[in-house]
Amino acid sequence: MSNATTAAALAPDTLAQLCEVLEDRAEFYLTLAGFYYKPLTQDQIDHMAAQDYSQYAAHADESLLDEGFDDIRRALRKRHTGTRCILATEWTSTFGGAEAYKGRYCVPNASLFLDKSGLTYGRPRNEVSRIFAGQRLRLHDDAGMPESHLCFELEFLSVLSGEIAAHLRAGELEAALEKIDVSQEFIQGHILTWFPQLSELALLMLKTRFYKGVLKITQGYLELDVQTLADVEAEVRFGVQAA
Repeated sequence: MSNATTAAALAPDTLAQLCEVLEDRAEFYLTLAGFYYKPLTQDQIDHMAAQDYSQYAAHADESLLDEGFDDIRRALRKRHTGTRCILATEWTSTFGGAEAYKGRYCVPNASLFLDKSGLTYGRPRNEVSRIFAGQRLRLHDDAGMPESHLCFELEFLSVLSGEIAAHLRAGELEAALEKIDVSQEFIQGHILTWFPQLSELALLMLKTRFYKGVLKITQGYLELDVQTLADVEAEVRFGVQAA
């Protein structure tokens, strides 16, 4: 079936719900990516402190997400004039690679965890670069970090999610399915293959709750999102079959 499959194959309510889910995913992945890109600004900290995290405690089967949001809430509840500096120091020491734990650095780059050579631009980076190119995406020349850095991998999932929603609105269900498949494979084959190792090491280095919470939320959301994508895929395939 061609990419011209019409959106009429999806009921309007279903189409609206799927696009809302996908756009929420895109926004949340961008938020996660920002945590690993650079230290938070004061405005970001103040904005997060004003959020109501109780809504995230409603799902008993999502313990990592619950624990992570609780960590962030507790950390920001006690914020003071020195909080930004404390968090920036933690980020720089851990994710920025300023310190090591027993000779191991915790920069969130897949190559450091999957490539025995330990090269920043190792095999995992090359694999991710090819995937980006296959989706007609590339980093800006001044990015300063490899494609296999976690912030870019999470941003990639955000971009794909927005594109899937756009394909659904255009009635291009087959194209949407292709990008759903890319998303599923990318999470399972290019993030979850090394993120648990990163998280384990970072939790040994971090001293405060905030970034511990970020790690838990990231792991919990990635695991939950595998099922979310499976649910979206099932709805879209049903629409393809009905066309």
